[in-house]
Amino acid sequence: MSVKAKRAALLGFDCAIPKRLEALMAEGALPNFSKFKQSGSYMTEGYNLPTVTPPSWATICTGAYPRTHGVEDYYYYLEGKSLEHKKTVQAFGSQILTAQTIWDRWDKEGKKCVVVNYPMAWPSKMKNGVMVMGEGISPAETRWMEESNAHREFLASESVIASEFFPMGIQASFDNAKGWTNLPECDEPLSLSVDMTFKESMIPLENQNWHGVCWESDDDGFDTFALCMDKDYGKAFLTIKKGEWSDPVVHEFKGKEDGKTYKGTFRCKLIDLSDDGEDFMLYITGISGHNGFINPPEAAAAIDFSKDVIANDIGLVGFMDGILDTDTVVELAQFHYNWLIQVATSLLKANADWDLFYMHSHPIDWFYHGWLSEMDSDDEEIRTKAFDMERKIYQIEDRMLGKMMELFDDNETLVCLCSDHGATPMGPILNTAEALKAKGLCHYEPKSSENYWDIYEATEGFNYVLDVTKSQAVPQRYMFVYVNLKDKYPDGIVEAEDYEKVRDQIIDALLDFRHPDTGERPILLAVRKEDARVFGMGGAQAGDVVYALKPEYMAEHGYGFPTGESGCGSLKNILLFKGPNIKKGFVYERPRWLADIVPTICYATGNPIPDDAEGGIIYQILENPNLVS
Repeated sequence: MSVKAKRAALLGFDCAIPKRLEALMAEGALPNFSKFKQSGSYMTEGYNLPTVTPPSWATICTGAYPRTHGVEDYYYYLEGKSLEHKKTVQAFGSQILTAQTIWDRWDKEGKKCVVVNYPMAWPSKMKNGVMVMGEGISPAETRWMEESNAHREFLASESVIASEFFPMGIQASFDNAKGWTNLPECDEPLSLSVDMTFKESMIPLENQNWHGVCWESDDDGFDTFALCMDKDYGKAFLTIKKGEWSDPVVHEFKGKEDGKTYKGTFRCKLIDLSDDGEDFMLYITGISGHNGFINPPEAAAAIDFSKDVIANDIGLVGFMDGILDTDTVVELAQFHYNWLIQVATSLLKANADWDLFYMHSHPIDWFYHGWLSEMDSDDEEIRTKAFDMERKIYQIEDRMLGKMMELFDDNETLVCLCSDHGATPMGPILNTAEALKAKGLCHYEPKSSENYWDIYEATEGFNYVLDVTKSQAVPQRYMFVYVNLKDKYPDGIVEAEDYEKVRDQIIDALLDFRHPDTGERPILLAVRKEDARVFGMGGAQAGDVVYALKPEYMAEHGYGFPTGESGCGSLKNILLFKGPNIKKGFVYERPRWLADIVPTICYATGNPIPDDAEGGIIYQILENPNLVS
């Protein structure tokens, strides 16, 4: 009997932190993760550098280090562009990979691969496989080639209709309902009309005029709301009361440029409706398209788009805008889970002869970006609520794991669970440009903007507007400083013969800098890009100087070494294997890298290794490392 697995599956849980996973398992809160750990092998020291989403997921699917696969940061520099941060694009999408993925290698051998919501995957190059998007961090979302923090979605991002103004919403107020038909028996109903715009849509859509109506179902004030395309209640999208979610709504939208009709699915929650109708807030999820992000297109026939909606960021933006409470965020995470499970189940059943399955899920990362610092709060009430929310988010992922394991045959399927990185709570913010400005290496002015993403970037140290035309050194997110060479960048000012001198000055400036609030040196390491090759960085996209911060500075991940620990968080990633020939109940405590995942999967299944894989096979977790029958 062969000890080789017949197929393999990888489930990626973005930003899952090992010590937090262990704590919740110890509570008994995660039965499926606990079962997986007990029946498989668990690696306690998982690493990747940088601890950033695109590079890590690229490593997990190629087995190559960032210097080789070409994705070394969250952002990517296009040749001929300025070093100005706003000119960079988000580093998602298969077009920029300079290393072969595992599914592309297996596809060449005639294997069938199914890839769902995996960053760095789209567009698909497979001839035999099925892919659901992968140019962002969520299904039906793209970030590749989008500048700064922008993104686009099929068919629109989340929004709100409210009596107050919100950046992501439409302001409206009720008036006496006039011209309506088929309304239920009620006294003096109120109505509103809005010109709906569909923001961040990948396909520009024509605006639609939507109508809302509310009434009293008893004598206690306005308590019921309906949303309609026309002033005809008989054609209402939904009818809900305060605190309720609607069922999924399937609706048609018209493209501005092509005139085509596109179907999309969304849900609404009535956040607020006061007794007198003065206060009103209707939250609308992102509108999930039914095509355009699945390849081959005919694979979409296996998916029932009327059941669930894609919650692309589980309402994080809505929460930060003061629209959503934590309970609603958890509900959106559940919707996200429902959609992924439904899609994964449908595609695996429709492609029963699959050989490789890769899937990524993002809610844990969204949670930590919004609430990790609250878990480290001195206020017990705030801390307790945050820990409770964390538990609920992990439990959603635990249920997903349980559902997915039902689809995998224990005797045939090798399953890997991993995260791309961990996270640490918000610490003192470091303005890297400040260290460089003090030595006369760059020039900037403080940032003053009410734009949502500008405010967000300020929380991550980008609280300035840098003038590249006056700067010899340009810092970028997360670990790089670039020498602004005259012969390389349009706004360059440094002569080629001064390159090494400026690099030395940058390194000295970083290592000498003391944080104005703490008096400490926050820079742990600063080296030339070629020296960074020893820890997997220093490729074509790397800055001329690579640096890392002490773990207690900045947040939530990306700035420090993967060994970093701070507060309740850690930058390590989870890594577990289960299946044929995998040791049961085994804990492996030596360091392992995300680059080791692909070689291990290929070796344990007897399948070809991608051309550019550099990681090692984790022999220690195999019952029979020689794979002798």
